[in-house]
Amino acid sequence: MTMWVPDLARHDGPRYQALADAIAEAIACGELKPGQRLPPRRELAHRLAISVNTVSSAYVEAERRGIVVGEVGRGTFVRMARGGNETSFFMEGRPRDLIDLSICRPCQLDDYVRSLRAALAELAEEGDQSALMACRPIIGLETHRLAAVRWLSGLGVEVTADRVVLTNGVAHGLLVALSGLVEPGGVVATEELTDHGLISLSSILHFRLIGLPTDEGGILPDAFQAACRGGDIRVLVATPTLTNPTCALMPTERRRRIAAIARQHGVAVVEDDVFGPLVEDRPPPLVSFLPDSGYYLTSFTKCAVSGLRTGYLVAPERDTQRMVARVRTTSWMATPLVAEIVSRWILDGRMDQVVARQRQELAARQRLAEAALAGYHHLSHPTGNNVWLHLPPPWRGDNFVAQARSRGVAISPAEPFVVGRSAGPHAVRLSVGAATTRSELAEGLNRIRTLLAHHPEPALLQF
Repeated sequence: MTMWVPDLARHDGPRYQALADAIAEAIACGELKPGQRLPPRRELAHRLAISVNTVSSAYVEAERRGIVVGEVGRGTFVRMARGGNETSFFMEGRPRDLIDLSICRPCQLDDYVRSLRAALAELAEEGDQSALMACRPIIGLETHRLAAVRWLSGLGVEVTADRVVLTNGVAHGLLVALSGLVEPGGVVATEELTDHGLISLSSILHFRLIGLPTDEGGILPDAFQAACRGGDIRVLVATPTLTNPTCALMPTERRRRIAAIARQHGVAVVEDDVFGPLVEDRPPPLVSFLPDSGYYLTSFTKCAVSGLRTGYLVAPERDTQRMVARVRTTSWMATPLVAEIVSRWILDGRMDQVVARQRQELAARQRLAEAALAGYHHLSHPTGNNVWLHLPPPWRGDNFVAQARSRGVAISPAEPFVVGRSAGPHAVRLSVGAATTRSELAEGLNRIRTLLAHHPEPALLQF
């Protein structure tokens, strides 16, 4: 299959604009057809001799124009004509009978829906509507921050309410923290495979992201030490608990060593602990070893309900107001209504029940995955959202994803998580929480196992 490569010389303006224009022109003339996947960003960047960031910016611009749609872990696709059968299953709904294991999310459980309905009914019946009317304080309502203090204490973060900044989830918190910590052109280190949201953020804030070698315990301390000695690293962004996508869990002593190296070289550490509540008896937070240079982020979108996009950002006391100023710029304040539901659930114990129920369901699903993938190299956690599956030869990641898709299962390749231009591993991420039911998950895993036992079909090889 021939890859589409445009002639940018025919289009004026910045390179990203020229590429977006070329995409629009190719769609208009039928060269790119509805539902067709655009070339992988790294490959197109190589063919056009431009940066991956430039291609990413062009794809973002094309999506803004409404002519393509991006799907996490799958790529960017030409939109179907209105009224047609939309290829997208992530942003526009999914094809019937597709088993979706591509989206990292908590399990969707009926009792959660009932709890949300009850919470909304309570709010509707009460006379106090302050959570609906609030537009200040920017840092978040005091009652919400007091509830946050209680929740954070259970995660090993002891803090006072005046240091908790409410955000609209961890992704927003990362934007807030990094916009205050690194200038354009600055260097940020992270895991060599990291959440694609951080990779996208590097192109928006224009910092340089470098990947550090890891193993099953996360970032290797010696690699971090060498990078600090060899470059001007300003910030380390780390997900020490259930790294996305590799499921790594950093042990306590390694967290202590990473923190010591960061202190030695004056590197600020931003800890993404969005998966932390899923792990009982977890190691202490990385930032607990960095009281003066640690920034901590967590939320409820992976451990409870995807729509509860309330996040907590804890920064050193000297930087709290700087973080608040960036919340004001990016969203004025975190949505008070959602924070009110979260806070009520924390204070009356419902949030503990929701998270415990999530752990229970994920544990059952992980047992299904463990049985289905027995004999194949994979990494996971007993109560985690994901499974990181290393593919046996001669499988390649993109080809395996395409053939799984042809068998009605959507999964995520490694490529979106790769920092820089290094080649990604031949591995895929399976998100066990994405399936609607356990039986659907079991069927999807069975199809994956059947596929693993076969050799790739040449007709689906990616060129």
